[in-house]
Amino acid sequence: MPATTTVFLSLTVEISSAKFLTEELTWAIFRIFRFVIIPCISVLGILGNVTSIVILTRQGFRKCSNILLLSLAVSDVLLLIGANNVPYFIYTFIYLGGFSGSIFSICFILYLIFDCAYIVGMLSATLIPVLITGERMLSILCPLTAHLFLTPRRTAVVVSYVFFVSAAYCLYHEMLCQQLQNDVLQNKTVGISLHADMFTNHIGSELYQKITRIANFVTGIISISLVTAGCVVIGLKVVHITKRRHLMISHRATATTKHGMTKTTRTLMKICLLYTVCYGWAFSLIYALEVTLLEEGLHIMSVMFCVQDMLLCLNCVGDFLIYLNSTKSFRQTKIVG
Repeated sequence: MPATTTVFLSLTVEISSAKFLTEELTWAIFRIFRFVIIPCISVLGILGNVTSIVILTRQGFRKCSNILLLSLAVSDVLLLIGANNVPYFIYTFIYLGGFSGSIFSICFILYLIFDCAYIVGMLSATLIPVLITGERMLSILCPLTAHLFLTPRRTAVVVSYVFFVSAAYCLYHEMLCQQLQNDVLQNKTVGISLHADMFTNHIGSELYQKITRIANFVTGIISISLVTAGCVVIGLKVVHITKRRHLMISHRATATTKHGMTKTTRTLMKICLLYTVCYGWAFSLIYALEVTLLEEGLHIMSVMFCVQDMLLCLNCVGDFLIYLNSTKSFRQTKIVG
């Protein structure tokens, strides 16, 4: 899934008519998604995931699962904030003539902050479920030796590396994409956001194409496939364990874990399954449209990018709801005091 997908819907440029949507209908649907649906979902998701961060921090980081859940909550918050790039929408849809120099400088900085939050949140939120799946696979397939490999310190190092790589890609992307430029329009100096010179020089380079291709594959089909395959393997292993325990006479074995799956495993697997559904649909939707409607479906592509962001925001909200439903300490812990 392209981690740098941003909707650029210009109201001042005429584009070819699409078969499915007119420009007026596209703009109406776009406003509903961008200014109503996605912000409402995002507010709920930000509040919920911030609460998760507070609770997980108070519980401590003695378990690898807590570290992974905390990092996922941070990624979700960044993604939800970045999906509502208010400075970009103000610049594009309200002040089409450009801001004055000083105001635009502030808005441009805020735009970069929102965009970086979106990119880092998108990349890390895509990769962390892969780590969750791998951690659960080791815990279930190698229960006696998993603790030798899965330690809180190593988990924190791997998660930190994911955020570091995401931030490095974000820095590379921001250096190439936008730059601030002052211009004179109607005897007034205004700020304009343009593609940087590096973007023009590197867009066709082999390095840029390789980095973009790697990012798209790693955050798209590869991560979704790994999580899906991991969930299948874990599910089959749990079924096998459950059948074996039904054949055992000892009540102690059946009482240790209900249906062969611990509460932690159920929580993390629900998160991974939700990830597979939301990200899988989002990736498939955008990929299909890019292949079939690249030239004649610019209007419907703009709407579908909104649908993609809505699915990602729903996934962020779902992560919080799953954690809320699966742990009693979350409902019993007081946030204040």
